[in-house]
Amino acid sequence: MKYLFSDWARVSSRIQKSHLTFLFFDYDGTLTPIAATPELARIPASVKSLLKKLKKTPGFKLAIISGRSLADVKSMVGVKGIVYAGNHGLEIEDEGRNILKSGSGTTLKKAKFSLKKALTHIKGARVEDKGCTLSVHFRLVKPSQRMLVKKIFNSITAPYVLSGRFKTSAGKMVLELRPGIEWDKGKAVLYLLKRYKRALPIYTGDDVTDEDAFRVIKKKGMSVFVGTGKKKTGAAYFLKNTRDIKKFIVRMLEL
Repeated sequence: MKYLFSDWARVSSRIQKSHLTFLFFDYDGTLTPIAATPELARIPASVKSLLKKLKKTPGFKLAIISGRSLADVKSMVGVKGIVYAGNHGLEIEDEGRNILKSGSGTTLKKAKFSLKKALTHIKGARVEDKGCTLSVHFRLVKPSQRMLVKKIFNSITAPYVLSGRFKTSAGKMVLELRPGIEWDKGKAVLYLLKRYKRALPIYTGDDVTDEDAFRVIKKKGMSVFVGTGKKKTGAAYFLKNTRDIKKFIVRMLEL
């Protein structure tokens, strides 16, 4: 895995030669630093301004693909006229038009109630209802109690997983229960690329859930992991942090 700016001549050449560069950004940990709670992870005004400029620049198409709900990530980013994918791609909206809504009939009310009741005595544990998925956040939980949170989560979600209708996944200090369909960020990227077949895809992300996207565009475009270059990942490049992401956007605007 190479540091992207050390190979900028090659990267910029591919972008300049492409008919259309389709930029996919994760939100938390990519466009904005990870925060103690989801609502505190606000995109910096300067980054938002750069995204607006990039959206208006010919030759670029922008998409934000997040584990957040579609409504939440749209509200957080607040840039009109771009693609938004929420719940790891289960919900997709392109330029204000809803083009995909998978798992919308999922009923997780019982699981939500059970999780809230079982976790109520653990300070810092939080259950988030994202419509077709549920998330349990434990970043604010004492390290000594985090394993207990995982045990409770696994115990309560086990019957849902055994039914085949649901599956679980994990990210940075979050556990998720979602529909059991074969769908992830990678499949969402491929779904969008069918609509823009000549595009050069560049995907940037920092979490385990982004690995599916890194994998599917390996031969199609460029994948960029946000974090230390020493971490095992399927990405071809890495950028150190969200400041590097801002620098990356600036460089594309200068092409």
